[in-house]
Amino acid sequence: GIPELVEALQALPYSIAGVFGGSEPGVELADRIANALAMPTANSLELLEARKDKAEMQEALRRNGVPAAEQFKSGDLQELLAWAEKRNEWPLVAKPTGGAGSDGVYFCKSLEDLKFAHGQIIGVYNPTGKVNSEIALQEYLDGDEYIVDTVSHEGKHMVVAMWMYTKRKGLPWDDKAIIPLQNMLLAPTGEKQDQLADYVCKVLDAVGLRYGPCHTEVMFTKRGPILVEVNARLHGLQGPRLIELSTGISKATYAADVVLGGGDLFHKLYQEERPGRYLYPRLKQCVQLVLISGSQGYLRVDIKERLASLRLPSVVEILPAVEEGGFVNRTRDLPTAAGSVLMVHESMEQIKADTAKIRELEEAGDLYEVSQEPFQNSQAVAPARSRAASLESEDGAQAGRIRLDSFEKMDALWAEMNSSPAK
Repeated sequence: GIPELVEALQALPYSIAGVFGGSEPGVELADRIANALAMPTANSLELLEARKDKAEMQEALRRNGVPAAEQFKSGDLQELLAWAEKRNEWPLVAKPTGGAGSDGVYFCKSLEDLKFAHGQIIGVYNPTGKVNSEIALQEYLDGDEYIVDTVSHEGKHMVVAMWMYTKRKGLPWDDKAIIPLQNMLLAPTGEKQDQLADYVCKVLDAVGLRYGPCHTEVMFTKRGPILVEVNARLHGLQGPRLIELSTGISKATYAADVVLGGGDLFHKLYQEERPGRYLYPRLKQCVQLVLISGSQGYLRVDIKERLASLRLPSVVEILPAVEEGGFVNRTRDLPTAAGSVLMVHESMEQIKADTAKIRELEEAGDLYEVSQEPFQNSQAVAPARSRAASLESEDGAQAGRIRLDSFEKMDALWAEMNSSPAK
């Protein structure tokens, strides 16, 4: 438990200066350890649920007069169906209350879709290592989705990057899927950016985040910004590095400053007693592209080598989720993506041209040539399986979950949690 862990940490020959979660599974643990160690930059546990439960964070907004999504929370299928039927406004979005990223998020157009989503979510381990027991069934927020990256110190908040989050709803192989296509770094100010910054600061106050980094997803609807979810952590994958390449300062640097460094950089940049707010410099255009596979099987080609051979000017790093000989899933959400490509360039037109070439390869099937049989160099598929991938395995072939978001060694974690294949 926490007391034993804290005792072990205190026995180490180090002085602990601060604690924060590196990725979603560590958010709750980091808060509990920071409080147990009486860290000066610990966030109060009183509102911990509002920072990690996707339904409770919406209720926290409502209690504070901040616009929030209409929703119903339950693990009982009949209760969920009754609420949806009475409301009778479709579509709805079903998501595990304690999930991470787009893992287990379903786009429901009917009661039958909701039944399907319930069967895929409840009783399944999510990336935080817990079994899903409840669903947040929420109104479909129609509009563009944005990401607001912030750091906070002493209850004051500073926006260090804003992104436009392009998603696709429905795929040829799964019409219920919601898959992110890319994140694009925005200019630091503008009509929508200013509204987003103001709204997110109110959200952070409502959920009790006074210190540390946060990665907040917001939908810009007809009634203005509405929260999708708060992620009290760094931007996933190589997000901190992308922010550095584009603005000159990594989000990891900002986070270390407010958690460990007393907020020296924060106070230098924060517009205290000055008009306006801090506007991060956008030195270069930036896109984080998500790779989408329409194939499922054992990879015949190396994704990284294939993309590198194109010599695309804006590509700074290729991060495949599956190596040659490994098992690739048909992409349904971020956890089943084939990887990502980091793109930074002075010209957005160059980034768009490079993106088009990558999508052409995907659509032609040239990037994900697969075999239904493993190769001699194929590693055994981990027991931890994507439920989405298992739906493809009509012939009983093994279907493994690939690396999840920025979670390092997640395959090993899932293997420990699951000792038998998903049914």
